[in-house]
Amino acid sequence: MFISLKDNRYNNTIPWDNAWKDYGDKGEIGVVKSPTYEQFEKTLQKFNRVSLTELAKPENKEKYGKFLVFPSNAAESDLDTKDKILFELLEENTENPKFKTGNVMGFFTLRGEGKDGESSEVRMQITSRFDDEAGKDNFFLHYMLQKVCNMAIAPNTSSGAESFYDFLPYLFPSYLKEACKQGIFRAYVTREYNDANVRGPIDVARHIRYNIPFNGKVAYHTREYTADNKITQLVRHTIEYIRSMGFSILDGDARDDVGKIVAATPTYTKNDRAKVIAQNLHPVTHPYYTAYEPLRMLCLGILQHKKLSYGGDDDNQIAGILFDGASLWEEYLNDLLKSNCEGKLVHPNNRTHTDRQYLFGNDVSDSSRTIYPDFLWELSEDKFYAKAVLDAKYKPLDDKGLDRDDAYQMLAYMLRFDSKRGYLIYPQKYNDENDIYPKKYALYRDSNIFIQTIGLHIPQTAKEGKYEHFCSEMKKAEEDFIKRLRDCLKILKENQ
Repeated sequence: MFISLKDNRYNNTIPWDNAWKDYGDKGEIGVVKSPTYEQFEKTLQKFNRVSLTELAKPENKEKYGKFLVFPSNAAESDLDTKDKILFELLEENTENPKFKTGNVMGFFTLRGEGKDGESSEVRMQITSRFDDEAGKDNFFLHYMLQKVCNMAIAPNTSSGAESFYDFLPYLFPSYLKEACKQGIFRAYVTREYNDANVRGPIDVARHIRYNIPFNGKVAYHTREYTADNKITQLVRHTIEYIRSMGFSILDGDARDDVGKIVAATPTYTKNDRAKVIAQNLHPVTHPYYTAYEPLRMLCLGILQHKKLSYGGDDDNQIAGILFDGASLWEEYLNDLLKSNCEGKLVHPNNRTHTDRQYLFGNDVSDSSRTIYPDFLWELSEDKFYAKAVLDAKYKPLDDKGLDRDDAYQMLAYMLRFDSKRGYLIYPQKYNDENDIYPKKYALYRDSNIFIQTIGLHIPQTAKEGKYEHFCSEMKKAEEDFIKRLRDCLKILKENQ
């Protein structure tokens, strides 16, 4: 049994009795009778309102466990807001408390103390509210990761406990890229040689074994500072394993990083995989190569697969894998728009601080008011003007429409870039013909200045539960969305 929640449940909280689910023999998911809250109270309170930044701190790994966060910089930005916590527990009714969730999705195990002081373990999953209501397939999350991480083939999506592992290969290109930014990992390695070029202490026993009678060679060993070491070998084995499973890392930068690892590991042998895994069971503690520790954890998770359970007790187990839903949606739209949107499109990124913009003239020397509109269409060379501002919203805008905060934010961006059009792009759960067309919010004093909401329909059913059918339906939805967006931008261009 496990606790199954949907993300972004601020007001529509999930009661304890309705949160517990389990899978049947055929993979169907259903509500089961929940255990008493008292049994897991201490464990859940340990993680109540814990933010991603706390989970990501190295000194907290022993307390909370080892969590993988994607994007990796999601634990470094905007972490004090309400939507960057795992969950919040409301205990108005101590027998049937309620869960509140934010933008964080994922699969994880919470470990702590039970009712009578014994160890306690709670398995949880938080899925996208735009996926199917049963929370069985997680196809939308798979699809966004596939696009963002540039994986050519999606893994088989299982509805059982092993679905956790379906996501691990998606993360590999991103984590590899972050590690390679620090350079290829180098370390001292002891090498054994048997030749005439003696460069270290002689191994007498090995020399007698191989070189008697004397044949002109000497057996010796030496310490070398090399890129061909246990860490790079672990990464190389992961690369070859992913290739053997039918995956293809298509991103150009990731392909370059893969080439560097392959070139750095000429001694790679497939049969050494078990030995390499055993050599990498201890954390990477190098003060410079800090990005290689999360990469090591991810590689072990991929290579050990079923042997490594995120509910196990091993110190090397991954406690969970977490996704920032808003970041994934934004990067997914970036991938979709840059390949289909006509005209120059700039994507300022508040996590990587690329293409930063400024609100006031003196903000160049004061970064406290740096702004990052999600997308700027036809931004001028001097960065003073943009024909349109596009903002990614990971929230349903069908029911309540445009709220005040979103309106103020968009109008501020439009004023800054002298834009007369603002577009809010959001995932749309229901395919209602009345909702698929953009909704317009014109300014009170000037109807030529307005904000439009444009939804991208997310399929709620897949034929025979197949991921391939979901992808086919998503491509149709993307084509329809791009057509509607192009029509809006075309009209804007003709009127200027």
